[in-house]
Amino acid sequence: MVLTRIFQAVAGPRRRDPTVALFRQAARYRDAGRFEEAAELIARGLKLHPDNIVGHLMAGSLHFVFREMDRAKAEFERVLTLDGVHPRALLGLARIAMEEDEHERSAEFLRRALGRYPDFPEAQALLAVVTAAGAVSTPRPAHAAPAIVADRLRVPPESREMLLARADAALLAAQPRGPRSEELASRTAQLYRLAAALLERSGMHALHHAIIEGAAENTYLRSEDDTLLSLTFGRDLEVPAALTHLERVWANCKAELSAESAG
Repeated sequence: MVLTRIFQAVAGPRRRDPTVALFRQAARYRDAGRFEEAAELIARGLKLHPDNIVGHLMAGSLHFVFREMDRAKAEFERVLTLDGVHPRALLGLARIAMEEDEHERSAEFLRRALGRYPDFPEAQALLAVVTAAGAVSTPRPAHAAPAIVADRLRVPPESREMLLARADAALLAAQPRGPRSEELASRTAQLYRLAAALLERSGMHALHHAIIEGAAENTYLRSEDDTLLSLTFGRDLEVPAALTHLERVWANCKAELSAESAG
C-alpha cells in the first residue's frame, strides 16, 4: 500500500479514457431504445479512439437496428481486422448472412465464433436455426396467395404492418400486403425461431410472446403451435395498449383459422 501511494504520488493520478464513459452512456441509451442518441455518442467515441473494438461492435449493432446492413457489415469486419476471431463480430456477420439467406456462410461465421468461445449460447442457437433453414429451404411459388382475408382480422388502425404466417415463414395474411410481405414474414419467422431456440437451450418454456425493438417502431409477436402473428406499431404506442391489440387480433386469427380448417 505504501509503495502504491508513493508510485501514485510520483506518476500522478491515472488518466481515464474518455471513450469509456461515452460508450457506457451509449449502451444505456441503446438499452432504453434511444438509438439515435446512442449512435451519436458512439461516433464521438470512435473519433477519439478509432480502433476501439467495443465502439465498432456497438456501431455495427446499431446499424443492424437501422437496417443499414452494408454499414453494419463494415463495422463487424473492422473488428475482425483488430481481432481476427472476435465472437461478437462473427455473430454479427452471421446474423447479416442469415438475413440475406446465405445460410452456409452464416454457419461458417458461427462455427468460427464457437471455435473461439465454445460456450456461446447465442451462436449455438443461431447455428441450429441456420442449419435447419439451409436443410429445408425450398422456395414457395411466388403466386401463392394468403389463406386468410386480412380484413376479417380487424387490425387496429395504429398498426403499421400485420403479418400472419406459419413458423416455416409461409405467409397466410398481410396488411398491407406488398412486394416485401413474403420477405418480412420470412425474416420475422427466422427471428422467432432464433428466440425460441435460445429459450429452449436455456431450459425455459416455449415462446408465445416477444417484442422486437426497432429504431422507429416495435414489432409484437404472438405464437402458438406453428402459427405466428406480428403487429408493428410506432414506438410512441405504449406497450400495454400494443399487447391488448395483439391479443384481440390473435383471437380473430384463431377464429378465422378454425373456420378455414372446418371449411
